[in-house]
Amino acid sequence: MNNPDTNSKLVHHPYNFYRCQFPDAPLRPAPNISASYNPTYTGYREMLFASTDYKIKRSAEEFQPYEGLLGRWADAEWEGDYTGDTLASWMKSTPNNEGRALFNQALEHGIDSIDNAPPIMKEFFQQVDATPRLFDMEKVQKGADVLADLSPIMHYLANTSLMWTSTTLGPVSRMVGATGRFLDVANSLSRFVETSSYVVGDVSSADVFQRHSHSLKTGVNVRLMHSLIRNQVVKSNDVDIVDFENRGHPISMRIGANGGMMFSLYCVWFSASLGRKYRSEDYENCAELARCIAYINGIDYDWLPKNYDECCLYIDHSLAMCEGQTVYTEGLNKAFYSGIPELLAERQSSKLLSNLMAMTTPISQDFLLGINQWSYGEEIFEGMPGMPKRASWPKYVFMLVKFIRPKVLALDEMIPGYESRIIKRRIKHREFTNKKFVSLVARLMKRSDSDEVKMTYDSHDHSSEEDLKSARN
Repeated sequence: MNNPDTNSKLVHHPYNFYRCQFPDAPLRPAPNISASYNPTYTGYREMLFASTDYKIKRSAEEFQPYEGLLGRWADAEWEGDYTGDTLASWMKSTPNNEGRALFNQALEHGIDSIDNAPPIMKEFFQQVDATPRLFDMEKVQKGADVLADLSPIMHYLANTSLMWTSTTLGPVSRMVGATGRFLDVANSLSRFVETSSYVVGDVSSADVFQRHSHSLKTGVNVRLMHSLIRNQVVKSNDVDIVDFENRGHPISMRIGANGGMMFSLYCVWFSASLGRKYRSEDYENCAELARCIAYINGIDYDWLPKNYDECCLYIDHSLAMCEGQTVYTEGLNKAFYSGIPELLAERQSSKLLSNLMAMTTPISQDFLLGINQWSYGEEIFEGMPGMPKRASWPKYVFMLVKFIRPKVLALDEMIPGYESRIIKRRIKHREFTNKKFVSLVARLMKRSDSDEVKMTYDSHDHSSEEDLKSARN
């Protein structure tokens, strides 16, 4: 019997099923919203692939030779994570948060530590425990090392460039907006720090995704959190949030896999656009890291891009055949480009410092916009709602960085002791991103402790469909 609260159009749609339930069913075609070429992210794709041998496709016709592979990926736009979603439903049904307690026990001590564990929890942790044998973990670690070799500033710049995908890329923008993430900046600090700590610190750690590593535990928590959100989202009858017939699943496997690519390959390509040289081996290792992140996020292993070349095609196609800005875009842009700088100024205990930060807000806004200008090009700014007026000076800063950085890197490599310096820097970078980032944010927000910054990933354990934010509110 169907839940009466669930979106009826989704429930009764013929494409509403998990592939594992009907493995022999015909492949589902791409939803209407992602069946047409969209040039919005052409500038971004040009920046991403500039340092590679991959040539971006500039029309839907240019993707046709890959129709078989793309058809398999399009099929996944209609479904989420079967095992994660089922586990999340079971957890919500248990009294007194017992499901979360058992989940935490299995995550810390293994599924065998639980007597009579429910079958769905066993299946979930069998998938978790399979990670080391499904992936080349040596390549995964080398990919994490490539990210750790970025200075924290460059790594955070690269991830800041991804923010526009959170505000303007259709399905991501809708879910970030609907869950209230960043719209209410003052009350979103923990979620902001959780995300930043995972995508910068955890994915570049020295024991990345080993079974009892912090990075794997965080990734598994993120997977469960997405399933908890997904199970509430599908109940909504708000077309801003769910329009299954035209947009497919609001948090599909196709979107989930993109996260793995963004937090690895996208960041390294951004660094390359600012003058750092990478070997093809570096990109291949980052691709294996991307695949591993996507799998841990709940993406079926058999569905993943198989290698670096397929990852490039996947990324290009995802950005070329996608929905652009949504009804949430304006509010998200205002929150990120105005809300965060304003909050920083408001929370300073010193009146002088508060006034100084308020006065320099336009400069910080200009710099943030400069990151996007460098990453996405000029055309995307036209008609983009919620954006402050941009200045021209930041692009010259990035041009200067691109000119100077390769010379500094080359000189560093020539000085004796280069390899040992790389190792020492890598350790320091990891120490900052894994240990010091949370306390730094707490200090910036003028909190004497980090009680407001809770790295528990359980903010959606008790959320409901009523907690979703309509763009029309």
